[in-house]
Amino acid sequence: MLQDLAERLETVGEGVGFDQADFARVLKTNPRTVSRWLHRETAPRAEARGRLLEILYVFDQLSRVLKPEAAHDWLLTPNEMLGHDKPIDLLAAGEYRRVLGVVEALAEGVFV
Repeated sequence: MLQDLAERLETVGEGVGFDQADFARVLKTNPRTVSRWLHRETAPRAEARGRLLEILYVFDQLSRVLKPEAAHDWLLTPNEMLGHDKPIDLLAAGEYRRVLGVVEALAEGVFV
């Protein structure tokens, strides 16, 4: 069964140890907005929805490679393969493909 967006947000967030405040940071919104999405009080607007789906995809892939606490720390730590940028900052800037490339390398056993 396909999960709705709120379920995916909750499930994937747990997989990388992210809470509403973390999602708000990466989506450049406030935690209350994320809370309203989770409680199905409102849905993200088209642009936010697109960015959210990109981020959820990256987080889903990362959760297949690292446990939640390690994934959370990895997202917040500068990474040499990303020019010493933090993955979370690149995701916030819309550069999910760069982050996804490093996640894929990590899945293949490349030390990142």
